[in-house]
Amino acid sequence: MARRILVTGGTGFLGYRVIRALADEGAAVTVLGAPGVEDRLGILRNRIQWATADVWSPSTLRGRARGQQMVIHLVGGLQPDLKRGLTFRHLNAVSARNVTQMAVSDAVPHFILLSAAGRLSGLPGGYIESKREAEAYLRKSGLNWTIVRAPPLYAPGQRRNPFYQLLTGLSWLPLFGAAFTPVAPLSVDIAARGIARLALDEVLASNRLLMPGRLRQLGRLPIFDSDGEAAAVVPLETSDSDSFDNVPFGWLPPP
Repeated sequence: MARRILVTGGTGFLGYRVIRALADEGAAVTVLGAPGVEDRLGILRNRIQWATADVWSPSTLRGRARGQQMVIHLVGGLQPDLKRGLTFRHLNAVSARNVTQMAVSDAVPHFILLSAAGRLSGLPGGYIESKREAEAYLRKSGLNWTIVRAPPLYAPGQRRNPFYQLLTGLSWLPLFGAAFTPVAPLSVDIAARGIARLALDEVLASNRLLMPGRLRQLGRLPIFDSDGEAAAVVPLETSDSDSFDNVPFGWLPPP
C-alpha cells in the first residue's frame, strides 16, 4: 500500500521537487496549500491530492492530516517583512508550531521538519534561531520526528550567490575544508531526493537529527518511476533569484 504523506510548502522551490520525487516512488501525496496556487504544480497537479489550508491559521488546519502517515513541513521564509509583521519567528517557528499541532490532533505517526544548517552556512542568524525554536517545539510535541538540517540550496545551471560559491570552494580544500563541508550549498534536486528517500524509508528511525552530510548521501540514491526506470526531476521555470537564500520555500501569509 502506498505511504500516505502530507506535504506543506509543496509549490515552493524545494517542495515541488520533493513531491515529484515522492510521486515517482509511488507515494500517495497530499499537498496542503493556500487557495488558488495549485496551478503552480503544472502537470504534477494530476498526480497528487490538494487540500486548502493556511498554516498561519490553525482553524483551517483542523482535520487536514487525518489518515496521513507522515507530515513533511517545508514552509518557511528567509525574507522577513516587518511592515507586514512577518518576522523570522512568524514565518518559520509559528508556521511549524501550527502544523505540529495539526499532526498531534490528527494522530499522525511521524513528522519531518526542514530546518537549517549552522551559522557557517551564511544563513541569517534570525532565520536559524527561528528554525531552532521550531525544532524545540517539535521535540516536545510527543510526535515521532525527524529534523533535517539542510545547507543552502541552489538550482543547477543557474547563477549562484558568490558567497555560496566560496563556501563550495572552501569545502574542497584538504583538511581545512572539512569544517565547511556540512554547510556547503547543495543542489535542490539532491536535497529533494534525500528528503523523499527519508520519508519512504520502511524502517524510519524515530527522533533523529539528519545533518547535511547524510542528506547528501540519501539524495544521491536514484529515484525510480513505476516502470523501474530512473526518473529525472523536472525543473521548475525559475529565475536567477529563485534560490534558497532569498525566497521562501513554501508560501508567505497574505498581506
